Amino acid sequence: MDAVNLRSPLARHALVDTFSPEEARQEIGRIFCPHFLSPRHASAAGFHAVHRASRQRGYSLNFVGYGSEVEIDPGELSSFFLLQIPLAGSAEVHCGTTTALANPGQTASLLSPTLPTRMRWSDGCAKLIVLIEREVMQRQCTELADRAIDKVEFETAVDLSSLAGRLALDHVGLMLESIENGNAAFGTYLARLGESLSSLLLSSLAHSHRAVLDAPAPVATSSTVGRAQDWIRANIERDFSVGDIALAVDVSLRTLQETVRRHNRTTLLQMVETLRLDHFHSLLTGPQNGQSVTDLAGQAGLGHLGRAAAAYRRRYGETPSQTLRRSR
Repeated sequence: MDAVNLRSPLARHALVDTFSPEEARQEIGRIFCPHFLSPRHASAAGFHAVHRASRQRGYSLNFVGYGSEVEIDPGELSSFFLLQIPLAGSAEVHCGTTTALANPGQTASLLSPTLPTRMRWSDGCAKLIVLIEREVMQRQCTELADRAIDKVEFETAVDLSSLAGRLALDHVGLMLESIENGNAAFGTYLARLGESLSSLLLSSLAHSHRAVLDAPAPVATSSTVGRAQDWIRANIERDFSVGDIALAVDVSLRTLQETVRRHNRTTLLQMVETLRLDHFHSLLTGPQNGQSVTDLAGQAGLGHLGRAAAAYRRRYGETPSQTLRRSR
């Protein structure tokens, strides 16, 4: 997350800024869910609640701090998961029967909606929090498991020094950077970032259905990959998920992922990105009607222009701007 300003993340997305614990409880309760909020000191000295948020389809990215030490008891979250990444201070997080001691760069916490939660945030504790709607996470788990899923419950502690923790941290950093630097044209890209985060959490962290997801997936024929690529090309400019691709070629999502990995030596997401880059290239070399590189990248579904330009250069040996200049 070094590329973005973590001293004041989401500064343009302020929702709550108050020195009143009661006002904070009411206003933040409207954003998340009703909860008990109690400063540890009766005088509430140093209390300063700040909540900023950017809402996307299926998730929201939030910055929350309370200034002073507080106890928070939301009970069961019911309708959403919360991935809480501490930026400053520390927190003791109880979820179900487990406890996580969250510290910056060391441990985050992941709260499941069906488990009772209570927390104690230290003086100066501030967190970057991703809210993922329960329906989104359960739909992703159902697609991956290829069976009906009633509920998903994660282990509370997320080790940020592990590979899974670092991947999650990098992904949230990309989400934050894209929101800070993005524009309205990239709304579907931001929604896909939320979807891919839930998929990453399901495939890399411990949870109640991890054994099912770790079981070997059937592998389809190489023609399935070809049909998937044809469908992606035909729908490249509309909003779709990896689950939509699997549905279109009539296999489970895990089967499609494993088939792509076996036959193409790449991941499904990387294959989609490559096809988007190819479409981007065709837009750059075709009639642009005065559109900019940024406009064409958005049309191809490549929301993060810097990363798209780097990937484009690796694939085509020049920058998108160079291609556009040559074609005009």
